[in-house]
Amino acid sequence: MELSAATKARARQAGWGDEMIARIESSVVTEKAAANLSIMHIAPERMDKFLDLVEKMPAQVGAMTFQFIRTRSEKGVRAVPGPNGLGTPEINIGSYGQVPDLWPYENDTPLGSHPDPQNYMPGSYHIFDKAEVWAEGVDHLYEEAIRERWIPATDLDWANGLQELPEELERAICQIATVYSSNGLVEQKIIAKWFEPISYGFHDVKLFLGTQVYDAGHKVEALRKRAMANGGGLGQAPLGILYRGWYGALKFTELMIAVDVVYKSYEVSLFEAAGDMVKTDLERKLFELMLRDSKRHLEYGKRHLLWYQQHKPNSKRTIEMWLTRAENALSQELRHSHGEKEALVVLFADGMERLQAGVDRLGTLRQKQLSDYLALLDGLGIDRLPQLNEGLGRIAEEPLFV
Repeated sequence: MELSAATKARARQAGWGDEMIARIESSVVTEKAAANLSIMHIAPERMDKFLDLVEKMPAQVGAMTFQFIRTRSEKGVRAVPGPNGLGTPEINIGSYGQVPDLWPYENDTPLGSHPDPQNYMPGSYHIFDKAEVWAEGVDHLYEEAIRERWIPATDLDWANGLQELPEELERAICQIATVYSSNGLVEQKIIAKWFEPISYGFHDVKLFLGTQVYDAGHKVEALRKRAMANGGGLGQAPLGILYRGWYGALKFTELMIAVDVVYKSYEVSLFEAAGDMVKTDLERKLFELMLRDSKRHLEYGKRHLLWYQQHKPNSKRTIEMWLTRAENALSQELRHSHGEKEALVVLFADGMERLQAGVDRLGTLRQKQLSDYLALLDGLGIDRLPQLNEGLGRIAEEPLFV
């Protein structure tokens, strides 16, 4: 076999002399393999050892082509660690950080790579539009989630952080734990369901969503442990109207509006108010940790909704419809979930003797939840007040409204 002029030229650039070129031509090494090895600039002494191996194992080694060298990916990239180490933002550089508006591959091709046209098998992905999932700085949110991870078994002082509580207070906090552990379980399941459809090219989003699923999982764990650790036990299950709204989402963005915007806004405001209702050091630390996670989920929801608005023309009406559906599910849950609101009244009242004070405090919370939610949307350029779900407004005025 005689090597082509181009391959010979590359071979000479790699420092291979005429004698070595002749040795290659007399061996079972293919033109393709020789060209690819020359592109790698294999040093002459190493090439000699390779040819020795070819002579010993012609069938095995001689069949190799080293075609993986023929990549169109950017070379010579050197990621530099940042203040928190070598994170995902540090490796999102050059072409490896350029996420196209429309992902072109149906298979498991990673961002910055390219598929082999000879071996291309489409996968099950069907979300290829970046606007459907993206959020500015999602890689930073992922790194933040990794740094702030916590372990319910060891980061909470189960041995010394609890104390005996009056029966009604113990049962009330366990009821809240039951409701929000259930919310966390459904949040975990429903978000995980969307991993498969999201194209591999949007891996930063998939990484972040993985942390939200994990956060929801240890919310379930920690709240169930709290219910079981101090004699109260689990309370009544939530109604589940809220979840029907989540499961009914036909688009990923609709789900994120329902979970990471509407619901998380209300959850964050509740967790922020936990200092006024919890009775032990362990509960205080628990709600602080869950609040930190929920704020991060809310931040992704806000950033994604903003990105969606900016990159989806004529999306205003669709967003309004999705907000309406999510608000309706939330308002129905808050209105008819007697277990949650009565437990909150007892906790805010610090017992059964001052229930009116608890009702007043619950009213303050509902007003703040609504105000925070509307302010969040205002910040995204969405004036929601004219179309706000009537139930959310009524609950803010009458917290025990049914």
